[in-house]
Amino acid sequence: MIEIIVLILVAAFILEASLEQLNQGSALKKPDPLVADLYDKSGREKSISYGAERNRLSLISGAFSLSLLILALTFGWFAELDRFISNSINNELIISLIFIGLLSVISWWISLPFTLYSTFSIEKRYGFNKTTPKLFISDSIKGTLVSLVIGGPVLALVIWLYQEFQESFWIYAWFLVAAVSLFMFMFGTKLILPLFNKLTPLPNGALKTAISNYCDSQGYSLKNLYVMDGSKRSTKANAFFSGLGKSKTIVLFDTLISKLTQDEIVAVLAHEIGHYKKRHTLASFIASNFQTFAIFALFGWALQYEELSVALGAETPSFHLSALTFFILLTPLQILLGLLNNSLSRKNELAADTFAAETYKRAPMRSALSKISTDSLSNLTPHPLYVAFNYTHPPLVARLRNVG
Repeated sequence: MIEIIVLILVAAFILEASLEQLNQGSALKKPDPLVADLYDKSGREKSISYGAERNRLSLISGAFSLSLLILALTFGWFAELDRFISNSINNELIISLIFIGLLSVISWWISLPFTLYSTFSIEKRYGFNKTTPKLFISDSIKGTLVSLVIGGPVLALVIWLYQEFQESFWIYAWFLVAAVSLFMFMFGTKLILPLFNKLTPLPNGALKTAISNYCDSQGYSLKNLYVMDGSKRSTKANAFFSGLGKSKTIVLFDTLISKLTQDEIVAVLAHEIGHYKKRHTLASFIASNFQTFAIFALFGWALQYEELSVALGAETPSFHLSALTFFILLTPLQILLGLLNNSLSRKNELAADTFAAETYKRAPMRSALSKISTDSLSNLTPHPLYVAFNYTHPPLVARLRNVG
């Protein structure tokens, strides 16, 4: 089975690398007349260079991680780690938690040099990064603590459910994960995000009045509208919608407010409200949980086979080794699900764009999309295959053509 696992990993890397190369080559093509004037010569060269550097780093990082993983599989390092932990601890649940925790720490350390280079070299040289070393360390510590506080107990319960219910554990585990997912979906923005960013209610003024007038025209109850200090980490502009019912929240980055005109900001907000009005957020959440249900069902079936642990060199089957093998073997399905999810997401983004253009104004929607895209040095001519596999939002040309 090791050969199959390695084949899947190598095939996935080749696919990713091929798509990156196709996209970088496509960046050199002549832009559609609809967007040809958005960059001047130096701006377009900068966009191409930025994409090339990110592509190069992605390939090097991916190749390095893949090489280490193949070595670990070939020489049985995962089984060795399992035996090392098991020699000191007898409790299977604790062994699994420590094993998964150590793998997470090792994975973080392996990716750290590439993350640092991306943040403090590439993003800084192109004028995006505002993260200080102190903030980076603080974010890392907070992120780790959040993972321990939320992810640790959830993982422990999943493992306990497996030990107690065996073949039927996946049903209860899915219910648990779905419940946590719903809680985070409803309240994550208000409970978790403030640990990393400051959320401030949009102050009274011309902008809030314009936004309130638009919301009134659409019958949208504007209760949770915040400005987030995104500028503390990056100059890139953004906005997002989260929650449902009374918990529904719209967050505007302060960079968005500083770079767009009042009409453009209202158009962006109209886009976010479009997602709510068309129930995209709810539909995506439900679809995600259906997919998770299917994966848990498959997981529950696969755990019946000791070969999953044996494939990694284990003498005694264990939950964590079997789970590791399973999720590697699941890679092809995850790629297919990614294609489907990205396609639905792009369709929803176009529908939200249309909603904003029809219920507010087309011109500021077009200019807002153009500014946000070029401000982040996006590729104006991405390869269609790369878009299919990686884009949750349509390329700028498609969005502008859709808005009309």
